[in-house]
Amino acid sequence: MFHRIVEPGNQARIHNHESLEISPEHLRSTVAFFRKRGYKFYSLDEFHSRMLSGQLKEKFVLLTFDDGYLDNYELAYPILKELEVPFCIYITTNFPDRKAILWWYLLEDMLRENEQIEFSFEGEKYELPTRNQLEKEEAFSIIRKLITQRFASASYEQQLREVFQHYQNDLYAYTDSMAMSWEQIKELASDELVTIGAHTVNHFPLRQLKAEELEPEIMESRRILERHLGNTVDHFAYPFGKSPEADQREFDFIKQAGFKTAVTTRMSNIFPGHVSHMEALPRININRVSTDSVLKLQTGGMLPFVVHKGKKLVTT
Repeated sequence: MFHRIVEPGNQARIHNHESLEISPEHLRSTVAFFRKRGYKFYSLDEFHSRMLSGQLKEKFVLLTFDDGYLDNYELAYPILKELEVPFCIYITTNFPDRKAILWWYLLEDMLRENEQIEFSFEGEKYELPTRNQLEKEEAFSIIRKLITQRFASASYEQQLREVFQHYQNDLYAYTDSMAMSWEQIKELASDELVTIGAHTVNHFPLRQLKAEELEPEIMESRRILERHLGNTVDHFAYPFGKSPEADQREFDFIKQAGFKTAVTTRMSNIFPGHVSHMEALPRININRVSTDSVLKLQTGGMLPFVVHKGKKLVTT
């Protein structure tokens, strides 16, 4: 699982974003890691067909990118094209439609630029110290949890305006500079190496949606993508993707909707048992600390084993 490919900078970052960004050279070294160890690189369609037919006998890896960031087109695509590696990008359709609010980057700016922040959220007042990196990280975690776990779609933008009103007037400040356009997505989709998957319309935490809100949030993103690309969209990624944001109700919906595969952000390897749970596939996050030694622990199963206390992660 990747999100962004960015050139290294010198500015201190919130850890959440360091876990979402790697350098172009790190992407190259990750591909080299798997090639050196004899892994096969599969597209999601090939993985799906091989999984169903029982033909997955060798080590394999699937590369996926979430959201639809511009750097996927400008930096990741040329590298993976050169290396002839298939990959998937899951598109949140409000990114190219220029309606997305990239609040996680607005939040990083707000924390980085202030030594204390004050805001309201659903009538409650918050005052959080942000004098040093530890306090900034703690504040980010608190606010992220408020936004994703006390989320209400009807008041989503108003909730965000309350958080940012003293610090950022333009909630859409990052959309143009950080999101791909439809023209760029179409170009990617025309390459047989690239799979375009759905990632909802708004990137809302799905588990917080009412039952009647779930269908349009998921299926409209699929319809929009298919209308722009002229191809069927068979693969899906859950926004945020941990248990508080996506669970059995969401898994059941995706399965009934006929998607071939859907991915979470739960950390694990894929097991033969996933053939019956293709709507809840785990992924391993590649971030700035994913050195070869860390990748060995992740792909060898040690880190997932520790995180999940010895259990194989299939559906939970």
